[in-house]
Amino acid sequence: MAFLAAPAKIDLMNASALEQYLQPGKLCDFDRSPEIRGKAKELTKGCRTRRQKFDHLFDYVKELPYGLEDWDVPASETLAKGWGMCSGKANLLVALLRSQGIPSRYRIYRIRAEVNLWIEVTAESALAQRMGAAPSQQDHVDCQVWLGKWQNCDPARDTPLERGMKVLGLPLEREIIPDASGRIRYTILANFDNWAKQRQSRRMVRQDRAETFARVNEQFSRIRDLGKG
Repeated sequence: MAFLAAPAKIDLMNASALEQYLQPGKLCDFDRSPEIRGKAKELTKGCRTRRQKFDHLFDYVKELPYGLEDWDVPASETLAKGWGMCSGKANLLVALLRSQGIPSRYRIYRIRAEVNLWIEVTAESALAQRMGAAPSQQDHVDCQVWLGKWQNCDPARDTPLERGMKVLGLPLEREIIPDASGRIRYTILANFDNWAKQRQSRRMVRQDRAETFARVNEQFSRIRDLGKG
């Protein structure tokens, strides 16, 4: 799809409003990470439009392996280790985009818990006991990018994981939970430092997190391997 640049008048009119979506933060730390800026430049080399830059950056982050981790992970850490959860991958994408002068922001909402996936990754009895029963609802973080208008983008799951889930018959679509009035409400943030900190304080896994995350992520790798066959 060809990228159509927004008229200059509209760009000027929105410049001040969009400025907040170009700023670094404690977790969106592209200003303090030459690695983020360097990776963004590497991935967008030769790109002539914002659309092309976005496509390259989005594809890179999406194909990083999905894994369970903490909510408050800096973008530089996600880039360094090469994998992340929905919040970590969305945050890295925002950081890469902002480092290239492309406005982007966080979008947070509630979804029905992916119970079948939860059961699959907690198949081991010891791990199931440690993780507990699947919650009825869970938070999900993705992001929006400004390309003449706000466009939604969700880099959470890598393609091999999605293919593995299909092999197992697990649904890929997330069910967004509406409020009491039946409306779907999103929390839109320019900076999600405080939200991530508060969400981390409610983290279900509180003891032996590193070990628990590692064992869960081994199960994600197993599912991913099914998608590579």
